Formats: sequence, structure tokens, C-alpha cells
Amino acid sequence: MEVSNPYLGYKILFEAMVKFSAGISMAKKLEEISLEVSLHLKYLLNFQDFNYFFIAGQEVDCFWVNQMGKTRYHTCHLDQLDPIHKQVFESGIPEYNYCEKSNTSTHAWKFFNENNHFSLLSIRSHIDNPFNEKSIPIIKVVNKMLSARIENLKMIQLIHLQNQELESLTTVLQSKNTEIQALNNQQESIIIEKTTRLKDSNKKLRGLIQFNSHQLREPLTRVISLVAIKEDLLVEEYISDILPLLSESVMDLDRAIIEVIERSEFFDKEEK
Repeated sequence: MEVSNPYLGYKILFEAMVKFSAGISMAKKLEEISLEVSLHLKYLLNFQDFNYFFIAGQEVDCFWVNQMGKTRYHTCHLDQLDPIHKQVFESGIPEYNYCEKSNTSTHAWKFFNENNHFSLLSIRSHIDNPFNEKSIPIIKVVNKMLSARIENLKMIQLIHLQNQELESLTTVLQSKNTEIQALNNQQESIIIEKTTRLKDSNKKLRGLIQFNSHQLREPLTRVISLVAIKEDLLVEEYISDILPLLSESVMDLDRAIIEVIERSEFFDKEEK
């Protein structure tokens, strides 16, 4: 739109730029950028189609707006760009292309942004409402606004994704901690049970050892003593007086051994 008063023209341009900046700032998702551009860019530039590509590595966020207010947002790979944008990206040289069939011209630029990110911006305009090259400074400002907001939204998106992953990991860790605590409780219960059984077994084992000592020691001592005095007595005296006692002691020893075996077998059954 032609404005005869320069001051008025600058004022209109300034207000349009403020509205454009405010609109871009209001976008909460990348999908909303195209809509905000369609609402405000027409007051800054003459265009039929507006394309904006934000390039991070090999990934490209693509924004498209036309003069009828239609918008589109999608992502693609760097290799999927159309020839004119791919050429501008590879060469870094602004491109101008005129289509005689449609009476439209296309201007395209490449910009280097912060954090090693790039952007491509192109405007297709009709010969009846052509793009004014005096608006190139506005193109640069538009790129700065868009690239800054897109990078900000992508950072927010990344932080949100990382928070989701962190929440997921926290849930997994809490679940694992619960499982570990349950296992610890189970192991503690098993250890207490085994410790109790071991103490009981030790008590019974000590009783069995004491019983063995008393029950076996006494008849065995008698047998040893009766055998030891054999050399001090005559054979007749030993046979008549000692041998019956020795036989009785051996029988007592045998009974004691049988009782020890029975007690040991009973102890083994209890342990099982």
C-alpha cells in the first residue's frame, strides 16, 4: 500500500511489525506459527505464497502461508526440499525466479541463525502485486523473529519431552525400588527364619553332643578300665570276676550307641 506521508508510512510499518512480533510470541506450538504469520504478514509484505524452512541438522520444519489465509505446517528431511530451496541452501546465494506462465516471481534467501541453525525464506508474488525489493530489510527482521520463536518453541518441546522421559524413568525407578524393598523384606524374613532355625538346631545339637558325651563316656570308661586291669589279675579271677562286668559294660555301651543313633536320626528328620 502506497503511503504519501513518510512518517505515516513508518508508523503503519512499525505497528504492523509490533503486531507480527506479538502474534508470533503468542504461538504456543510450532503448528500455530503458520496461522500467526497468515494473520499479520500481509501488512508487512506483498506475497502470494510465503515459505519458511527452519533447518536443524538434516531435519526441517516447514511453514507455508498463502494470501488467501491457508496455512500448512509439516516436517521433512533436508533432501526433500524442492530444487529452488535446495539450490539456495547449498549455494547460500539469494535466488530470483520468474514464471512467465503464471506471471509470478519467486525470491528466496538463506539465513544463518544462532546455534548452527539455518533458515530458508521464499516469497512468491504476482506481477500485479509484486514483491518490493525495498522490503528485504523487513525480510531479515521477519527471519530473526521467526527463527528466535521457533528455536524457543523447539527448546520448550525438548524440555517437555525430557521431562516426560524423566517422569517415566522416575516411575520405573519407584517401581523397581518397591520391588527391591519387597525382595529385601522377603530376604529379611527368610534370614530371620533361618537364623531362628539355626539357633534352634545349634541348641539341639549342643544337647545331642552333651548326651553323647555322658551316655557314651561312662560305659566306655568302664570297658577301658576293666580291660586295663587284665594284666594285674590271674586268668581265673579275671574270667570269674571281671569278664561278667566287662560284658555288662559292653552291653551298656551298645545300648548307648543305639540311643545316640536314634537321637541323631530324629534330629536329622527335624532339620529336614
